[in-house]
Amino acid sequence: FLALTTGASAQVRDVQSIAAVVNHEVISVFDLLERMKLVIVSSDLKDTPETRQKLLPLVLRSLIDERLELQEAHRLEISVSEADIDKAMRDIEKQNHIKKGEIKNFFAKAGIDEETVTSQVRAGIAWGKVIRRRIRPTIEIGDDEVNEAYARVMATKDKPQNLLAEIFLAVDSPEKEPEVHAVADRLVREIRGGANFPALARQFSESPSALSGGDLGWVPEGQLGPELDAAIKHLQPPALTDPIRTPGGFYILALRDRKIPSKAEAGGITVELKRLHVPLDVDASKQQVAAALKNANALRGRAKTCDDMQELADETGSSLSGDLGMIHLNELPDDLRKIVKDLPVGKVSEPLRRSDGITLLMVCGRQKEKSVIPTRDEVAQALLRKRLELQADRYLRDLRSNATVDKRI
Repeated sequence: FLALTTGASAQVRDVQSIAAVVNHEVISVFDLLERMKLVIVSSDLKDTPETRQKLLPLVLRSLIDERLELQEAHRLEISVSEADIDKAMRDIEKQNHIKKGEIKNFFAKAGIDEETVTSQVRAGIAWGKVIRRRIRPTIEIGDDEVNEAYARVMATKDKPQNLLAEIFLAVDSPEKEPEVHAVADRLVREIRGGANFPALARQFSESPSALSGGDLGWVPEGQLGPELDAAIKHLQPPALTDPIRTPGGFYILALRDRKIPSKAEAGGITVELKRLHVPLDVDASKQQVAAALKNANALRGRAKTCDDMQELADETGSSLSGDLGMIHLNELPDDLRKIVKDLPVGKVSEPLRRSDGITLLMVCGRQKEKSVIPTRDEVAQALLRKRLELQADRYLRDLRSNATVDKRI
């Protein structure tokens, strides 16, 4: 235990010792340490002995579940191809704004073993195939059920719509509740302390939305169930809930935005953004501000295209520079939204002084979004996803209860 929590010199003492045995398959301390490193780097957590100590049960639980999922896939003779893994890696690159083909270098620079990433990806792909083979064929969503759900959506179409993300931690048995509650509390503290919500959702959430960083999209008020609706009703975005106990486990909800759909509104505007950032302290002197503005204007003069913006972002090396991806205007802070709203595609904005430095923005694409009010087909898909989620959760709980798991840490 001390080797996991007291720093690098102690960590190397016995990394090949056993952290857990899952149905006669070993999870080594090395596996645990490498996965912990991946979680810390991808979630923007501080790498301290306390952080490692608190993460240990979460990471070990994830590794045990992945091993059970892979064992079940093997039992069903389900395989994961290199093409499957390559596609998943490209998706990770897009989600994290990493250049195509650069993900291996990205993790290598962070000191993360490549197999640590691919093993997690492999388990996720395998489990998805298991669910599609074993559960999807057993689920039918009838027209009456869809019609009833769609009627509920239309009844709330003029009510507030909440842009949400979730982390879900299942409670398999009553005696596990205190442990899971403590884990949920820890995640909330880490997120409020600056940790990356989507990254933590991908690592620890037990909901299918984990694959997309916990993203639930726009959800009408009154559609989540009483416990979850009550938890966000009086919050003002952006906000994070405390852990919410439901019959299945604990939810953590991130309320990213809220709006009341306009009858005349088709949906909204999404922009593809690239940013150049010149760091500057809040209390910088006039001379330092002038120098930073001069640097920003020089960069602005060199940026003629979106490709130029990316090259300059790589050149400057700021972690806040680069591709911001597709962003809804409503998700941007007020000062950035005012600039981006009418900024022509392919033109660099004027330098903007912000608390963390000087910002330059370029709109590389702009598109009008569809309405946040779902179609009937989307309602049917949401019902199917929810049913799959419940069945998959039961499936994994059964695997856990039937497994022989020996934790050594």
